[in-house]
Amino acid sequence: MAAIGRITTSLRQLYSTGFCRGIKTYSSLLRPIVSARSNNDFQLQIIKSYRTPSTRPYSTDKGSQNNGRRNNAHMEFALFQEKARRRNVSGILYVGSFVIIFLGLSYAAVPLYRLLCKRTGFMGTPNTEPVLRDVETMKPVEGHRKLKIRFSGQVSTVLNWSLKPEQRQITVVPGETALAFFKAYNLSDKPIVGIATYNVIPEQAAQYFNKIQCFCFDEQQLDPKEEVDMPVFFFIDPEFALDPLMDDIDNITLSYTFFKASGR
Repeated sequence: MAAIGRITTSLRQLYSTGFCRGIKTYSSLLRPIVSARSNNDFQLQIIKSYRTPSTRPYSTDKGSQNNGRRNNAHMEFALFQEKARRRNVSGILYVGSFVIIFLGLSYAAVPLYRLLCKRTGFMGTPNTEPVLRDVETMKPVEGHRKLKIRFSGQVSTVLNWSLKPEQRQITVVPGETALAFFKAYNLSDKPIVGIATYNVIPEQAAQYFNKIQCFCFDEQQLDPKEEVDMPVFFFIDPEFALDPLMDDIDNITLSYTFFKASGR
């Protein structure tokens, strides 16, 4: 008991000297610093754990990132395929339209070309339209110079025929009718169907060359080794004598060319 009393007395003396007050003061000053440090550490941890949407990674798992990249690649490839398919479809439609239009024009070109040539004498095509005047009452132009009408015939390389005029030339005057013949012969051992086209040289005289009867633009079938005579009945329009552009024309050539009929 005596010892306890001595210890108590010693503590009171230390307290009275201010030592304990110093310890208390120091501890009171140190407490907010420790508290502040703990608060700062806590705030720093919050800041480090926070990420903005632009810098935050999609996933910390590498497998998930690879899967995302693969999905993006598949989507881009699918979009590329779709664009390519649309371009291909558009190209097919354009080409198909062009082919259809081209085929339509090719079928319509032949009759249109024939009509143009018959109407205008274009490219040396004689006029085969019905004449306005009556051929029976038409009279030759008196005193006009004689015109030499020459004839020629040929066949295409794929047609095994021969075609020759039976007369080299005929002399006529404008308004005079004339009859000429061509001889066609099938050189092959099978029936062949041919079709003939014609023109007149010089071209400017074609508008006055009128054919009453001919074998042009009509399919002609010849049996093996068959030979036929094909007539051409024509006349030179009397208006030929009134055209000053025809003053220097004395020779006119009528030429026929036979082709193999398509699909026959």
